Amino acid sequence: MTLAWLLRAAGWKNSWIVAGICVGVFFGPLCAAKAFPDMYQLLIDGCGEARAEVLRSQRATEALMLAAATTRTVPAESVVIELDALRQSAEINLRESRSAFDHGALWVVALLAAIVTLARSPVTGRVRWWKNGGLAIGAWTVLIPIGVVFLVAKIETQEALTRWSLIAAAIVAFGAALPRGAERWLTMGLLAENSPSIDAARGSAGIISFVLACVAAWAMEFDVAAAWLLPWGTMLAAWGLRDHPNIFLSRSFGPATAGAVAIAISRVDVIHELRVTPTLGLYFAGEDLRWIAAAIGFALTLGVPWLRSLRVSLAISSAPLPQAALTACAVMIGVLPIWMGVSLLIAAAATEVLLPLRKITAKQLEKNIHQAPL
Repeated sequence: MTLAWLLRAAGWKNSWIVAGICVGVFFGPLCAAKAFPDMYQLLIDGCGEARAEVLRSQRATEALMLAAATTRTVPAESVVIELDALRQSAEINLRESRSAFDHGALWVVALLAAIVTLARSPVTGRVRWWKNGGLAIGAWTVLIPIGVVFLVAKIETQEALTRWSLIAAAIVAFGAALPRGAERWLTMGLLAENSPSIDAARGSAGIISFVLACVAAWAMEFDVAAAWLLPWGTMLAAWGLRDHPNIFLSRSFGPATAGAVAIAISRVDVIHELRVTPTLGLYFAGEDLRWIAAAIGFALTLGVPWLRSLRVSLAISSAPLPQAALTACAVMIGVLPIWMGVSLLIAAAATEVLLPLRKITAKQLEKNIHQAPL
């Protein structure tokens, strides 16, 4: 959080997720585990003995195979089975040890994510998401990102519809928060009599993502499901809040995002888990394609002119901070593959960092709208 404040003081205002990733990398396996192994073991990892047991079992299997290749013999099947059983037992013990050690950190991340989803909820202000064409536009907005998540899952694991892919889809589909200030007045002016549809559309995206999250939690253990659904519950609870900004929430959701991301990334070897293709696919799906899909929804559902649809859609097609916080929560719980969590976090960080480009695009669209014939 301190790094984020320093970056913001230096003029880099869109830096909460990036700061969380940088701090997490510093305290993670890439830096702290090598420079300060005792501190890393005490504060971050907490399961060094179980991890060493896994390494010993793997090396025993590798030594057996190497000896067999050197002597051109076939290892006894009973020995191979025994070593494989030892390896699986060591891996199970490592997962259990890690889960027990991270239990407190898990709930801290879940609470931080709950703060973010409460502050950036797409249903704040008693949004009537089922009216004014909002359901159709919201479905258009999240359809492509959800489809890309399933496509990535199919390409990487050969399984498209799984629990973790539903979790990733729910995260990517999270609706945008209420536009503020001049942005809200501008979008309402462009939509004229259809102005209520922008709130309904973002609310519908939030409800769709909430349904996906609940479906994914159906087969989870109680503690895991409670931690996963806590941020979604606060998102839904924000429906009863008034739509004017709350000072505490408006100042806390950024640091909360940075803290959640830092804690999650400190448990991850980012370089080892990073996959470029899924990251790029998730970024473009959650940013550009989501924006265009929302514009198509406004144009087809309400007959809004194309340029106006593009400009209005910019206000509800991005939610990087809640997506990053929810991803951090899912990674800590262990219900999301690490590589997918890293891809989602980097995609969300890129979306946040490139926010100035969205502002440039918005100004150019406004200029084209004013120049276009009526």
